[in-house]
Amino acid sequence: MSKLKFSRVALAVAFAAGLSTAAIAQTTTSSIRGNVATEAGTTFSNATVRIIHVPSGTVSVATTNDNGTFSARGLRVGGPYTVEISGGNFAPVRVEDVFLSLDQTFSLPVTVQPQVETEVIQVLGSATALAGFSNEGLSTSLGLEALNEVSSIDRDITDAAELDPFVAVNVQSGGAKELTIAGANNRFNSLTIDGVALNDRFGLNANGFPTQRSPISFDAIESLSIQTAPFDVEYNGFTGGTINAVTKSGTNEFHGSLAYYHTSDSLIGDSNGDNDFDFTFEEDTFVATLGGPIIQDKLFFFVSYDKFEEIAPLNNGPVGSGALNIEQDITADDVAQVSQIVSDVWGFDIGGFNKDAAQDEKILANIDWNINDDHRAKFTYISTDGNTIREQNGNNFLASDNRLGASSAWYNRSEKIESVIAHVFSDWTADFSTQFKIGKTTQATGQNSLNGAEFPSFAVFLREVDGDENYLVVGPDRFRHGNELDQEFLTIKFLAEYAWGDHIFKAGYEREEVDVNNLFAQNSEGSYLFDSIDDLRNAQASALLYQNAITNDENDLRAIWGYNYNSLYVQDSWDVNAYLVVDYGIRYDWYESEGSIRENQNFVDRYGFTNTTDIDGLDVILPRFSFKWLPTDDLTVRGGIGRFSGGSPGVWLSNSYSNDGVISDDVNDFGSGNTYNVPTTPDAATGQYIPADVLATLANTAPDGSVNALSPDFEIPTTTKFSLGAAYYADLPVLGEGWLFSADVLYNKLDNASYWYDQRCENPVEVSPDGRGVYDCSEGPEALVVGSFDGGDSTLYALSASNDWDTDFGRFDMFASYTHADVKDIGYGTSSTATSNYSDFAAYDRQAPRVGTSSFQTEHLFKLRFNWRKEFVEGYQTKVSVFATRRTGQPYSYTFNENNACVLDVGGGRCRRESRNDDAGHLLYVPSGPNDPLFAATSFDGDVAQQQAFFDYINSSELAQYAGSIAPRNGDNSAWSTIVDVRIQQELPAFHEDHKLTAFFDIENFGNLLNSDWGRIERTRYEYERAVVAAQIVDGQYEYSSLRTPSSIENLEVLSQSVWQVQFGIKYEF
Repeated sequence: MSKLKFSRVALAVAFAAGLSTAAIAQTTTSSIRGNVATEAGTTFSNATVRIIHVPSGTVSVATTNDNGTFSARGLRVGGPYTVEISGGNFAPVRVEDVFLSLDQTFSLPVTVQPQVETEVIQVLGSATALAGFSNEGLSTSLGLEALNEVSSIDRDITDAAELDPFVAVNVQSGGAKELTIAGANNRFNSLTIDGVALNDRFGLNANGFPTQRSPISFDAIESLSIQTAPFDVEYNGFTGGTINAVTKSGTNEFHGSLAYYHTSDSLIGDSNGDNDFDFTFEEDTFVATLGGPIIQDKLFFFVSYDKFEEIAPLNNGPVGSGALNIEQDITADDVAQVSQIVSDVWGFDIGGFNKDAAQDEKILANIDWNINDDHRAKFTYISTDGNTIREQNGNNFLASDNRLGASSAWYNRSEKIESVIAHVFSDWTADFSTQFKIGKTTQATGQNSLNGAEFPSFAVFLREVDGDENYLVVGPDRFRHGNELDQEFLTIKFLAEYAWGDHIFKAGYEREEVDVNNLFAQNSEGSYLFDSIDDLRNAQASALLYQNAITNDENDLRAIWGYNYNSLYVQDSWDVNAYLVVDYGIRYDWYESEGSIRENQNFVDRYGFTNTTDIDGLDVILPRFSFKWLPTDDLTVRGGIGRFSGGSPGVWLSNSYSNDGVISDDVNDFGSGNTYNVPTTPDAATGQYIPADVLATLANTAPDGSVNALSPDFEIPTTTKFSLGAAYYADLPVLGEGWLFSADVLYNKLDNASYWYDQRCENPVEVSPDGRGVYDCSEGPEALVVGSFDGGDSTLYALSASNDWDTDFGRFDMFASYTHADVKDIGYGTSSTATSNYSDFAAYDRQAPRVGTSSFQTEHLFKLRFNWRKEFVEGYQTKVSVFATRRTGQPYSYTFNENNACVLDVGGGRCRRESRNDDAGHLLYVPSGPNDPLFAATSFDGDVAQQQAFFDYINSSELAQYAGSIAPRNGDNSAWSTIVDVRIQQELPAFHEDHKLTAFFDIENFGNLLNSDWGRIERTRYEYERAVVAAQIVDGQYEYSSLRTPSSIENLEVLSQSVWQVQFGIKYEF
């Protein structure tokens, strides 16, 4: 038997003679491409190549062309495969132990001999490399072994994707994980499972998934890939990156597993630095899988079931609640007093600070059918049904004030997804193959307030401490007053590939039909502000926000709409020679809209354009080019350029259908001095707690409500990606043999980036002391328009090194990377509503977008993946896996604390519409000192001590470097963080010699386990601003006032991931 050893560079960069650069784009399969020749270079045509998937007996047949080249596409991921080559004037060859990886083409150059007997070649390293972890610069693949090595208490795809050098994961309050790829908005990524997109198309989840947790069981995944810049024309639907997962299939042998995972408050740390935690917490997960033959070599099945239950910790609470973040100036007595009043006056239960259990149930079923040697089919069913309890503290009137929501302000976030997918793979001739895919997905999203949504939202002022106002928020939060979402997706794809000489041509058509039924009626039950507990007792509010259909039936606000997304593409993959492969192609995408937007004549008369613009007829051309060049056996150079589109959340379009200002009207009264007597019983006709005179006024007023619209010049956002990289395989004198070093640069250029502006105040009415526009946004109802802006780019550099060793102390492997990111954008798209996208970020000038450091930038990111395996007892392996990250913190901005006035809005329209602080996102002008010409001597009422305290703060912070200018957006970062996660696996005796029993121990934030001061993750709270001081414009100068305390400016939250946590599990495999 001969042994063909694939070097680390060959496996990692997947390049050799006859290898295509084209990845298997967003599908479920892999491919083999090879060449048959003698040692002298003589090639053989018309040789028969049989590719056999050993576990299932699936056979694919190919024939070598005039150049001795063959290719087989649409193959199952994994293996092992046996490749049999016969015919011509050479001895038959059988290649064994070939394993295929998702999103990579396996190269198989075969040198034949004039022998009589069949030569058997065993491929060494294939199984280890392709079942494990491999990184090719802008692409990372994880097989079964690598997936099993991921320390993931959540058992989440996000934790596996984080191994990629270009992926950064930011943790939000409540533990939600925000995944960004190459510094792009977390909403601009794509997740495909078995070839069908299962990403968060509507854009409501921070993790980018359609569910709160991973949409499929971690134990059901066969292979996972992360692609940052895949230049194959099949790839699109994202401008960040894409994650592609393929699920497991049945084989000729029955196989399955039973697993149980557990963690609780006894397995989690209780302190980090000065922060002590005491909370109730428990998670249990049960997983079962089973696969096998229905008909040997013909029909196979695989099913998995995953059930998760959680009692989650309390993230925010009053003093004594044991929450992770304590509002120090809100007490249990405050809560009890408000609770009693609301109960006595309105008969409503405000709730407390205890969370109900959450759960998640996942089912997956696969059927694989080998129709014959030329045709294969796969059918997949996916069902996910889960929920989580979301704490909610917000209210229209409050932004960066200290506020705390009781459980009646929380909501139950539920999602149910069902997806059915069918694939057919056909080899019509040795050179011509096709793929056909059809899939249908339904998704129902619920957002139900815990104590019911038929009550207003109350914000009750409690006290002011050190300049910070403290509020208790009760009743369903404004966004949950009317909130339902149902979606349907139908996906169709046809792909044809033809091999001709040194070329593989492909052409395809894809269509996705999207149907949306969305009810979003914020404030339809009313939101009130009470300036004191006595005012609450007297049912006298100082502010009211109410928005509803003119019929007072929120269901009339339901938006029923959709769109169709079509794509045509062609590509040629050309083997220029044995050392250079070039791919070039073009993709054309176009859109069709379904449903209509009501035209608002008032809007048209005011602004001269319609609010009914949609994406119907918009299109985009996406050229692609890439190459791989092997100048030496140890060096690979790769690169490409291409344009990408898609990934923008559908909710941004849906807002135009929901907010036309024709069917709805509103009352937005904040800061006017008016008072409202809040009804203590609901209206008999409407069931609402809205004053009768308000309802009467709206009933007698022609509708003229708030409008969200697309600009007439709106275009599809795109990103052009350019990459260049190299991989070098080296034996080093001191460090040893087998090193693989990689270096890659990625440049992204944004075009037609979406941004939001208020059409009411398109042009400034004054100029501020520092030259920014001052606007009057008080005329008419809100008119938020989505425009397109050419601006923003990013440059990322990544370095990596990897190796593995077999020693007397066991087998080791490691992968280390460093990524530097410089990301610039206009600070857009942090939310689902137009109002928040306009307001919820720090801006130089909201009406005139300006490029600055992105909130999604992670400037420095170090990663280390390390594994050690050893059998202390023969046949029972011990494995320790470590994943460590060290990174810069979340960027944030220094802003004005505009509180009761808006510095750059003389009319106050934005401030009254938004809140005391939402408009605090105006970047701070930093005076150079008392003599700064823009600094008013009357600042702080002329108090010299207060003025000096202000300048002392400036000089002690990062603001000192911006003296005499406007502080830049995201000019500072939260503290660096270092997190080490560990997984320990121990194989144990099972009931049968062919079975395996494994115990798992996952330790997240291992450093905090060693030292309670380590592993701290902190950040400035959303909206990632530090509001420093209030100001107003007086005689061409800024008159500053109300300097906040350093701790209030810091605005920090310590996340729950700042403490160690252990999960144990056990898995029985048979």
